[in-house]
Amino acid sequence: MSKDRATPIVLAAFGASSPRAREVYGEIEARVRKTYPAHEIAWAYLSLRIIDKQRKLGVILPALPEALQALHNAGYSKALVQPLLVVPGEEYATVKSATCAGLRIVVGEALLSTAPDMDAAVDAVSPQVATDAINVLVCHGNKRHPEFNAPLLRLKSAAEARFKNLIVASVEGEPGTEPLEEARRRSRQMGKAVFIPFMIVAGEHILNDVMGNEPSSWCMIVGAKDTLCVEPLGRNQAILDIYLGHIESGLQKLKKECAND
Repeated sequence: MSKDRATPIVLAAFGASSPRAREVYGEIEARVRKTYPAHEIAWAYLSLRIIDKQRKLGVILPALPEALQALHNAGYSKALVQPLLVVPGEEYATVKSATCAGLRIVVGEALLSTAPDMDAAVDAVSPQVATDAINVLVCHGNKRHPEFNAPLLRLKSAAEARFKNLIVASVEGEPGTEPLEEARRRSRQMGKAVFIPFMIVAGEHILNDVMGNEPSSWCMIVGAKDTLCVEPLGRNQAILDIYLGHIESGLQKLKKECAND
């Protein structure tokens, strides 16, 4: 028998290894619980590498199929899955394909899914853009599936048009790291660089690829006298507003689907 309760919300995250990064997930959950106090909030993780790594340390992180099956076993007949993903790319496709027998599933949109999302995201990071520095918006990107980089290229165009002292680069794929040469040139003039993680958590990429001590790290390439890395998207309340909007849209879609049965 299905439970006549509020639809459970599954927050689907890529995953993170560092305790500090996982703290951000806790803050996101608190915000969602505050907005939807009557709903059960569950988590699912998408990176099998991180799931396996944490399991060896005694930390159990449920994959999405496990999280959905647990809800079905608990008596639920429907669920909203909200991916905490920036673009509707490779991981998003995996989430969209998830199924669980006996459980109706609706998947919310990724952060940069629509033109209004793009505008809202640029607005959301604007308070982090320093006026006295060259700012580098740090994206992830995808080297295996370049088609999934299209939203990041649109973000690059929108953000760089709005902020003349900001460049957008990515760890993988396009726009890549070539823009760092421009950041290096600009940092010589301004003397300061601010890295803005356009990622939910500041995980290994930020700690090592961007802020590491190796010559290949972004901060070393840019070479500013004064370097700062600000908080990731998961601690940006305006970004969480966008995700909450996607959750609400997903819940309404699920409600309509059930009403039409």
